[in-house]
Amino acid sequence: MAGLSQIAWILDLDGVVWLADEPIPGAASAVERLDHLGEQLLFVTNFSALTKGEVESKLRACGIDATGRVITSAMAAASLVQSGERVLVCAGSGVVEAVEGQGAIALDPSDGVDAHDAVDAVIIGFHRHFDFARLAASARALHHGARLISTNNDPTYPTPEGLLPGNGSLTAALSVAGRVQPTIAGKPYPAIADLALKQLETQRGAPGNLVVGDLPATDGLLAAELEFDFGLVLSGVTSPQDVIDCDPKPDVVGDDLAALVSSIFR
Repeated sequence: MAGLSQIAWILDLDGVVWLADEPIPGAASAVERLDHLGEQLLFVTNFSALTKGEVESKLRACGIDATGRVITSAMAAASLVQSGERVLVCAGSGVVEAVEGQGAIALDPSDGVDAHDAVDAVIIGFHRHFDFARLAASARALHHGARLISTNNDPTYPTPEGLLPGNGSLTAALSVAGRVQPTIAGKPYPAIADLALKQLETQRGAPGNLVVGDLPATDGLLAAELEFDFGLVLSGVTSPQDVIDCDPKPDVVGDDLAALVSSIFR
């Protein structure tokens, strides 16, 4: 890794700070240590169902003060719509809040949007109420020319009981039904990368900066998009046996966030 002073850290949440609703041991103390060292922290997640405030509250319950330090893929997706646009939100409250924050009009596909109503964009994000009616309404809007934005294309997400279907699975269904290709807003794509750079007030390729996550296909590729170093933790979906074949290769590996931080600040 490049220099070790004043690092900007982009931290994933699922598999780094928590697994589903269970905090990962040592994560809060590792964040506290980084804060004490004066490091710049930003929590960046592809989970879009929660509002920014709800994510901050969940982190607070884990012993982490993340006020003003959270970026979600919902916020990234909303950055791709314009004020005044009509957006069919096939997603959770996090996307609704972010879309309305952009000054766009959030429409609920379960409210019986007419097939001939003008819809500028459909945003698909993870939510547990995804069903045939929502799929059909969203597909109709796409057939009439709406563009498709996906918060993220993670096919699964980790839980203590194993992997569950993620928004990539929902996106695949809607993309096929709507016969369009989505623009992906979340990690590792430019929309969320640009939001992170703006929040951190840094630029691509700034030396020493680090993305920490448990999944090379999202967190590692986000690091590549930002030209940051990649720190891989093994507390999520990647096992020790997987490390040798990781692409991209991590610059540093830790059993969990606490171990990774300790390996850098010995």
